[in-house]
This record gives sequence, structure tokens and C-alpha cells, in this order.
Amino acid sequence: MIPTIRRAAAYLTLAVTLVGAASISSASAAGVETLSTGAAPAAAAQNGIVVAQAGAPARRVSFTAEQADRGAKNYKRDCEECHGKDLRGGMNGGAPLRGLAFEGKYFGGLPASVLFGYMSSAMPPNSPGRYSPDTYADLMAYVLKWNGIQPGAPLPSDFDKLDELVVEK
Repeated sequence: MIPTIRRAAAYLTLAVTLVGAASISSASAAGVETLSTGAAPAAAAQNGIVVAQAGAPARRVSFTAEQADRGAKNYKRDCEECHGKDLRGGMNGGAPLRGLAFEGKYFGGLPASVLFGYMSSAMPPNSPGRYSPDTYADLMAYVLKWNGIQPGAPLPSDFDKLDELVVEK
């Protein structure tokens, strides 16, 4: 079972980054990163706005080449029409899945669960959540590959494990 607080924090982080209403700030003295809310880090943590906690060092997100290959097949079949062959946006107005705007939303040390959560809860628009978690992980691996992330360890398909990974080049 996925702890509600982590999922809520991931979705809150996603919502804030999508509308650009807040920025991530580091609260080094408290050892946590919180959303800029004006609240002290401890108060923000009590409100469930914790993005990542210090303790175990965060690992960079990675994926296997096999995951990216499977993701490529699914992307071509189900995503390319909207997001484009080169992931820069397609004929049907899908958002670009690479480039500065995309990186601004999902990179910069955010937990990998933010991107995964958005993909698995909102895509495809005509049937959100229709794929298995492993299929969403494969699609995410393909997107990460196009964004310059290097293959390595497998990309998990579980929120708790994705919370431990950060998206940065």
C-alpha cells in the first residue's frame, strides 16, 4: 500500500510545478526540502508538504535499455500522435516531453514519483491509468532517454521506490 502522505506530497508538488505557483527551496538547517509556503520547515513537514527528506542520499533516476525499448514501442503506438515523433509536441496539441519547459517541470532534483504520478494518473487523456505500472515505467524510461538520462539500474514502478530517486542529468 502506498503511504497517503507520499502520494499527496507528490501530487501537490506536481500541481505546484505545473502552474508555476511556487518554487522549491532548500531548508538545509532542517534537512528537508519544502515548497515555498512561508511556513517554517517543521510546520511545512507537519502539513505534509515534504518533497524529500534528508537521511538516505537520493539516487539519480535511471532505467534499463530494455525498459526504454519497450517504452518506445508503446509510445509509437499510443503517444506519438499527440506528443510527436521527437517528443516536441504533435499534431493534436500534446505537450512537449523534452526540452527546457519539460525539464523545468520535472527535473532539478524532484522525486521521480512526480513524473510517474502524472503519467499514470492523467495519460492517456482518453483513458487515464489504463496501463499497468510496468508499462508506465517503460514509457517514462523512453521519455527520460530522450531527455539525456543514461541507462543503468531498472526504473521501478512503485511510488515508494520512485520517491527515493531524483530526476536530474
